[in-house]
Amino acid sequence: MRRCWESGPKGAGGLEGDKPENGLTLSPNSGEIPGIHPMKAALFSDVHGHLRILLHLIRNWQIAHATHLDAALIAGDLGCFPDPSKFDRATKRWIVRDPEEAGFAKYFTTPLAEVERLFEPEFGEFSAIRCPIVFVPGNHEDYGYIESASKKAPAPNAPENTFPVDCYKRFHCLRDGAFTTLLGEDSVRLRVAGIWGIENARKDAPYQIKNSTVQQLRTQGQTFDLLLTHDAPAEGYPTGGSRLITQVIRACCPEIHLFGHVPPINGIHEYALTGSRTKLFVFKTVSFGMDQSEGLAGAMGILEWNGSRAGTEVVKDDWLQQMYSNNWERTLPECATA
Repeated sequence: MRRCWESGPKGAGGLEGDKPENGLTLSPNSGEIPGIHPMKAALFSDVHGHLRILLHLIRNWQIAHATHLDAALIAGDLGCFPDPSKFDRATKRWIVRDPEEAGFAKYFTTPLAEVERLFEPEFGEFSAIRCPIVFVPGNHEDYGYIESASKKAPAPNAPENTFPVDCYKRFHCLRDGAFTTLLGEDSVRLRVAGIWGIENARKDAPYQIKNSTVQQLRTQGQTFDLLLTHDAPAEGYPTGGSRLITQVIRACCPEIHLFGHVPPINGIHEYALTGSRTKLFVFKTVSFGMDQSEGLAGAMGILEWNGSRAGTEVVKDDWLQQMYSNNWERTLPECATA
């Protein structure tokens, strides 16, 4: 298979090179150490049932870059509703115009060949998705189902402190307030901590952030590299956000915080907390919008991690720019081979 980056446009296979004084874009080599292969993880914010599209993005990136991803991380609102009768009001409203919002119920409760082949080398070695996909629940999930799934055995070779929620055992939920370690080449390790839900919710909402979870992370003395949450951090994101999450960031000082729930403002994906080294990232929802006219630009990021330093990029490859609601299933990098 021809590697796309060998003849593709400049910048298609690496991190963007701008490095302004405010540090909002990391340099191309910030995650690299000579002789060590940094681990590579795909970064996503909200998914809202569009799991097939997310898998297509992962597969296309691997094909285009002739590289297997080591992990994928999702910052909540997976859209985990296996029973359509449990859809919340917002999901029901969106499904009218975007049937893929019901994607979990339609494609991830009973095995289907069209989904299973996304995990196989249909278009060459790198089209097979083999990396763990780890998420935390947001405020648009069936929490009753997630709680019942948490009592089942973990998937084979799954990351620690996770449990699968789909029939293929590929989407792993990180337990609330727990840590997991993701492995890359050369034994590079990325330690991830997770917080479920959002802070500003009604008191009886199952998705309200638990104070006990925050206290546990702040006081147990374990260090981690990446904080995975659905809610945004107050003070870091320009509006709203969770003060509890901000407390965890200031107390634990992870290198990276991946969040969702809110959109990138004016195309800005990286934010910062005053006086904190933690870099805060959010991406566009994996969706074509309610009117199905949007593209997927800004929906996927790539993290390069060498064990102590991180480099990031927003994926801007040609194949992604060409994906729309009427063609995404057929859109592949030019170098894909059947």
